Amino acid sequence: MKIERNILLFKLNSFFGNLWPLLALAVVYFQQITGSYAAALGIFSVTTVSQSLSEVPTGVISDKVGRRYTLILYAVFSLFGLFLFSIAGNLTMPTLLFVGAVSRGVADAFESGTGEALLYETMQELGKENEYDLVFSRSKMFGQIGLAASALIATGVTYFYSLNVLAWVSFGISFFQLFIVLSFVEPGITGKGRRVSSLEHFKNSWNALIKNKKLRYFACIKMFQKACGWTTYSFEGAYFNALIPTWAVSVVRIIKQITGIISYAIAPCFRKLGFLKTLMTSSALMFLIDLTALVLNTFVTPFIMSFVNLFHGVSETAGSALFQKEFTQEQRATMGSIVSLIGALFLAVMYCFIGFVADLYSLYFAMLLLLLLKFLTVFGYYDLLRRFKE
Repeated sequence: MKIERNILLFKLNSFFGNLWPLLALAVVYFQQITGSYAAALGIFSVTTVSQSLSEVPTGVISDKVGRRYTLILYAVFSLFGLFLFSIAGNLTMPTLLFVGAVSRGVADAFESGTGEALLYETMQELGKENEYDLVFSRSKMFGQIGLAASALIATGVTYFYSLNVLAWVSFGISFFQLFIVLSFVEPGITGKGRRVSSLEHFKNSWNALIKNKKLRYFACIKMFQKACGWTTYSFEGAYFNALIPTWAVSVVRIIKQITGIISYAIAPCFRKLGFLKTLMTSSALMFLIDLTALVLNTFVTPFIMSFVNLFHGVSETAGSALFQKEFTQEQRATMGSIVSLIGALFLAVMYCFIGFVADLYSLYFAMLLLLLLKFLTVFGYYDLLRRFKE
């Protein structure tokens, strides 16, 4: 069937969507242009605020217009944002970074929930929706490979050239993703239930989320965890750079993504444990690895922290499968966008807060504070499992 090619395209989209070599050192690049860690993380905050403001409208567009066209818009806005990031380095204009951040935020909103909805509906059309988590984990392995390739490219480029050159390399690579999303096939099931107004569609999605206590509680915990995780991922490059050379930071990223590939590969082995138990267990293990690394606070710390990714894929697979299981068919992408809106708000606050803490105190203190916040998610999953046994 023609629709089957979506599975391969989803894998390729995951690979090229994560093939952004600048990512590992973005906070360092932004800091060089703005002159402040708070301003550098503020750029990430602008991205998340832009995403949060766009989440619901783009989710409605996805449910009403279709997954393929929504992903095309995602690729176009993403390309424009990366172009502005690149030229900002040549012109030393922080303003362009913030405008680029807005474009990237809108792009993330278009992609948020849409890619996973497209994959789930493809599996439904093939009569294999029960295998969604298996296909999802295999597809996300390609994303980890993309991140590993990004780190490898970043290592080579930064060894010989500047971070600005790395930004332009990242921009050029992103054209591949546009070609991929243009090749997606729209699932026939996507069109069902789209005949209500956009406002009514949003109300139905919101009510469905509010009435589902398990989904509501889980969404808050998972999005808080993602906010902590993304802030750590965006900020740790600067922390690592204080412990090891810049080129070695990229080596650590390579190791981290290799462990991520392994994590998504072993994710199906946790199916019998149940989604909630898997989330609690993986979160606890990630916390312990981070704790060990930060207590040492030496040149080995970045390498130890790279092994956190051994359980990242396991957690993401369980979380995505649980979300898709709880979402309604008619409002799948919009409900996903509402959940992402919660996460974007958490993340915007987190970026600003941690950035100011780093400027006022130290990079190390900021990392310790993030670790403390991550512990709250472990307790949250324990409480969720206690209330809603699988």
